[in-house]
Amino acid sequence: MKIKRFRAASFSDALKEIKKTFGEEAIILSSEQISSDLVEVVAAVDYEREQSKNTPPAREERDDEIRHLRREIEQLRDVLILMRKSGYQIRMPEKKLSLLKILMGASIKEEFALRLCEKADDIHSLIEVLSREISTMDIKRSKKLVMLFGPTGSGKTSTVIKLASQAIKRGERIAIISLDNYKIVGAEQLRAYTRILRIPFVKTVDIEEIRKTMERFTDVDRIFIDTAGRHPSDERYLNQLKTLCESDLPLETHLIMSASSDNEFLMDSYQYYKEIDIDCLGFTKLDEAVNKGCIYNLSLIYQKPIAYITTGQRIPQDIVFPESKSLARIILGYTDRKSSMKSYEGVDQ
Repeated sequence: MKIKRFRAASFSDALKEIKKTFGEEAIILSSEQISSDLVEVVAAVDYEREQSKNTPPAREERDDEIRHLRREIEQLRDVLILMRKSGYQIRMPEKKLSLLKILMGASIKEEFALRLCEKADDIHSLIEVLSREISTMDIKRSKKLVMLFGPTGSGKTSTVIKLASQAIKRGERIAIISLDNYKIVGAEQLRAYTRILRIPFVKTVDIEEIRKTMERFTDVDRIFIDTAGRHPSDERYLNQLKTLCESDLPLETHLIMSASSDNEFLMDSYQYYKEIDIDCLGFTKLDEAVNKGCIYNLSLIYQKPIAYITTGQRIPQDIVFPESKSLARIILGYTDRKSSMKSYEGVDQ
């Protein structure tokens, strides 16, 4: 067995050097953050075991920033797993440790939290780092056809009504389509609200009916589509979404996730939804969520902008279109004299 000490500016940089030197079979023996810009990791490799295996072919370099980011996250996760198996814990300066506790207290995944700690020195710089990594989207620039989809109970129907109401307030001409063939109550709820709002409502079953509806509504600015809520693993449901996304319709897709859902369920859902062409994310039920870290977790793995969040059941008031810094504060639950996370004051609406 060969043992070597590696020093680098960050844990992720150290891991890259370890894998470059020892390969995938390296074992982490210990790690320590010596200063704000220096970490030390002790690694080892069993060459007898290594030589008994075929060396995997070299991977081609990836220029894509998203893939590079996901690989960096995977590497950090590998470090954590190896350290736990070896009985070691990460040591870092007290300030960094405090930031790590804040992040993990917000339910941000540990490997994501460590990555953020490398880039921040205090709560203010942490908010800046978060705000740079979270992108938002101007809903007013959406395409003509906007489809909301997501798991059962994520709040798609009420969000469609809120979005339609806000668009009407901006002076837009709106129509709503229901593609929900499972929940009768959802379609009837939409129908009732469209009567109140005095806008067209159509219930459809497939792409052709949507296309015909668009031909009828040439004079509207935007059409919102509500879809059935199904479990992400439902293959038939996913195939229907894929068919819609691959059609020639001028479609914009919004993945709606409830911030009050189990964090592991939300993360696991990515394995299914990553096959769908997603344009942006929307998070609902923030008023019911104990922690808001799932917003950052999912924005990081999906690498998609966040268009809006909903903060209650009132229609149309309880929907917010935040900018990145406000969203960073919400995620951390950070409060100062200018902003209150409890009431969401200071968030752009």
